[in-house]
Amino acid sequence: MKKIVVLTFSTILALNLLSAEQTVSNADQKWLVVVEKMVASGQTQITTPVEARTQLLQDWAKKNGYSIKITKTESTYRVQFFKDLAKN
Repeated sequence: MKKIVVLTFSTILALNLLSAEQTVSNADQKWLVVVEKMVASGQTQITTPVEARTQLLQDWAKKNGYSIKITKTESTYRVQFFKDLAKN
């Protein structure tokens, strides 16, 4: 009986540790897709109250050839996108 309890507890603990490593939630991924569409349509400023999403935007911008400027206000973060132009 003790072995079953220990096995169950260790399995639950392992699953929690694996899920804790997933830092980007599904909601954040969906939000990033919406932001991608907004930027593609020409919008250059995005606001978010979540600081972790600014890191998502930084990673996305680097992969897609954008520079960003992040400005923190009292309750939100304002992110401005700039398209990097190729230099000859």
